[in-house]
Amino acid sequence: MHKTSQIFKNISELEPSIVLEKAVLSRISLERNRSLRRKLILSYAGVFGSLIALVAAGLTFGQNILHSDFWNMVSLSFSDMSVVLQNWQEFLFSLLETFPTAGTIMILVPVFTLLLSFSEYLDLHNNKHKYI
Repeated sequence: MHKTSQIFKNISELEPSIVLEKAVLSRISLERNRSLRRKLILSYAGVFGSLIALVAAGLTFGQNILHSDFWNMVSLSFSDMSVVLQNWQEFLFSLLETFPTAGTIMILVPVFTLLLSFSEYLDLHNNKHKYI
């Protein structure tokens, strides 16, 4: 038991030198800054890439969605509301059948990516990572 108490009394001998401690801590800080910069660059790329993809998808699939039979069915509800109300179940089934699912998904994927990237961007800037 005497040896155990002696070990704890001489703990200062087990601590690393100040030079080594500063080198390790500066390396950790450097790696953290690199990681944060990398995340910030990826969030910028995600935001801009998803904006470009959203514009491209909007131009490509937007016209297909607007000229689909779905919008003709929707316009029918404004022009002949009494007929739609009398046959509302068939009308809803017709709307579901003509809904442009593929085009909608192709537009929503870039929107979802944009929201995720923008969330990451805001997280990096709002959590006091001002030294990036």
